Amino acid sequence: ERVEEEGSPGLMVGPETLIFDNNGTMYTLTEQSKLVSITDFRQKRDDDASIMTAKVTEVADLGIGRSIGGKFDSGSCLYFADILKGLCRICLDRTPKPVVELVASRFQLEDGSWSDVTYADDVDIGPRTGHVYFSDATDVKLDRDLKTGKWDIWYPSKLEGIRGLKSGRLLRYKPETGDVDLIASGALFANGVAVDAQESFVVFTSTFEGKVMKYHLTGEKEGQLETILTDFPGFLDGIDCSFDSSLCFVAMPAPATPELKALFTIRPAILSRLIRTILMLLPRGLAPDAKPYGGVAIVHRGDEFSKPSVKQIYQDPTGIDISVITGVTEGPDGKLYLGSLHNDFIGVLDYQ
Repeated sequence: ERVEEEGSPGLMVGPETLIFDNNGTMYTLTEQSKLVSITDFRQKRDDDASIMTAKVTEVADLGIGRSIGGKFDSGSCLYFADILKGLCRICLDRTPKPVVELVASRFQLEDGSWSDVTYADDVDIGPRTGHVYFSDATDVKLDRDLKTGKWDIWYPSKLEGIRGLKSGRLLRYKPETGDVDLIASGALFANGVAVDAQESFVVFTSTFEGKVMKYHLTGEKEGQLETILTDFPGFLDGIDCSFDSSLCFVAMPAPATPELKALFTIRPAILSRLIRTILMLLPRGLAPDAKPYGGVAIVHRGDEFSKPSVKQIYQDPTGIDISVITGVTEGPDGKLYLGSLHNDFIGVLDYQ
């Protein structure tokens, strides 16, 4: 199924991920760095229940940058990742109008030095503490594509993957103190972030390794980082975990072709570095592009009775119906809502 914008205002462009507030209203962050609400769903045609339309309304202009992942806190404040600015916040109940606040663009390391948040990517909020967990995908800075004038959000990820330095990190912001701390590092493009209902752990994806990583916040393994799932048919992006079951949902925007997989497993290391160096010397326009593809994995995150496992894979191998799925969010109705940096519609997956 899909949800298209009603009429032709053109507001729903590049809805990277879908966000629900505490009343169940759907929002997304667009290519134009707008926060928009998506309401009033209705069937587009009487003879086709698979296509819906919705009213898309601008709620706020988030300013210069490219905002992607976000999450509402227990009130009306949306924390969101802006690739250019860092971790930001906008509280929709502020008067006379909501204002964008920069929460974290850098943070202090244990040795006292300061580190920039270079590529804020995804956000989730712990339901127990209210702490904000967010990914800093890479240390490659964002810039504009001179041909289009748009922020080229794909090129830093390509460079991160090609050079293979694993600069991605998972960070935590504590609203009660204003502090930001580093809780995990070493991801090859740290991407989607999700916390469980008890806030006992946070999972995040390492895009080009095709891994789901798990950092334990409480319990016997507190402070430990482990890989819980690998060997997906696609590279990984956004992730969401259900509060009503042991399932998590992982977006796969591109296929993990044998050629691309080989780049990350080449031995000896000297040959790997040589090939990576050659690829990094290519002009921006010749950097490797992914094939049209869309995928979602439904996984069991593991518990005391069973190990983590992949339960189901949904794929559009040719990307005809939906491609470049970058975000997956479980809605209040139990369906999965699929976002994409490339599309002007929302995918809907009723997997149950």
